[in-house]
Amino acid sequence: MWYEKFTDKKGKNKYRFYERYIDPLTNKRKRTSIVMNKSTRQSQKEAQRQLNEKINQLIHNNLNYVSGTENLTFIELADEWFDIYKVQSGSKRSTINAKASKINTLKSRIPNDILANKLNSKVLQNFINNLTNEGYSQAVIRDYFSIIKHILNHGKKKYNLDDTSYLEDVIIPKKAKTREEIKAKRENYLELEQIHNIVSAINTLGESKRAGYQRISYFMSAFITEFQSLNGMRIGELLAIQEDNIDFKNKKLTIDGTILWERNGSKYGFKDTTKNESSYRTISITSRSVEILKRVILENKKLKQWESNYQDRGFLFVDYRGNPLSKSTINRCLKAGAEAVGVEKNVTSHTLRHSHISLLSQLGVSLRAIMDRVGHSDHKTTLQIYSHVTEQMDKDMMSKLEKI
Repeated sequence: MWYEKFTDKKGKNKYRFYERYIDPLTNKRKRTSIVMNKSTRQSQKEAQRQLNEKINQLIHNNLNYVSGTENLTFIELADEWFDIYKVQSGSKRSTINAKASKINTLKSRIPNDILANKLNSKVLQNFINNLTNEGYSQAVIRDYFSIIKHILNHGKKKYNLDDTSYLEDVIIPKKAKTREEIKAKRENYLELEQIHNIVSAINTLGESKRAGYQRISYFMSAFITEFQSLNGMRIGELLAIQEDNIDFKNKKLTIDGTILWERNGSKYGFKDTTKNESSYRTISITSRSVEILKRVILENKKLKQWESNYQDRGFLFVDYRGNPLSKSTINRCLKAGAEAVGVEKNVTSHTLRHSHISLLSQLGVSLRAIMDRVGHSDHKTTLQIYSHVTEQMDKDMMSKLEKI
């Protein structure tokens, strides 16, 4: 809600309060207004109340004239819900893009002629089973099911859809994890020596590449591997680092964004807000981390001078065009480096984040301090790694005691 001051025909000061809403007939944003004599806090509260009533009445009146509601398909309802979600959810662009992708999957998997008021558990169970058979994780499937619930709840509120209790009959199959899967997840980190060996291997592989853009990708991936292991940020946060995030004098780094993977012409990857509030943080960095940042800045200056396709977009860890280096490229270089030194784990950039948590655990850093450093809002992930490392430390302790 916002307001504007104006003078009426009698020369008195008045205040016109505005509010936006979504027209259910067109799904377009519109606005309505009321006039108040004052702009005090009490007047603002009253204005908001009256505007809400007016909007509800406008929507109700429009709904009374919606023709063919009985012929509304589930896909049409999904599109309508998503249009409202984009405006009112307050979600960051990456979240909206992820929802858009899932909506498109729904539209491609659920027949477009199924009516919203005829949808049933059989149709939805078939959709869920197909996702399961295609290897989708349980967490992803639950997210799809949550979106379906939101869509149908919107239909109940707006169109008085019939009871949707059939949702309770839909079962999301649970997949039992194997012992190997559980072990791999718990041990998804590298020892310090392994990290050093992988960094060295990536650099060696880079030197063997003939194409300049490939060498740049490998050398930059080596810097990223070491820097992420030393500081533990998410790969999107690392790629979003810009020079104004760095305080070289006090050896501090402000993590204030992540990369949104969108394309605009030759530009790929844009800075977006952090994953959540706890992800926005300032951390201390080591002298080696400072050295890496300065080296990367210097390499980028060379690229800017010699590479005709390079455009300085302010990012540090970039490809030969100046765009943030893609996650797939980083993971490909990491995998090649790990294989070269005989590390059999499925090493990705996220492994490096876990490796940093493991390193801090071995150093005896508190769980709370680790969470603050890596930007975890939920202690579960941190605790899982923390507990496993300390378990191993206890075993090593007992082994040493036995020898004594």
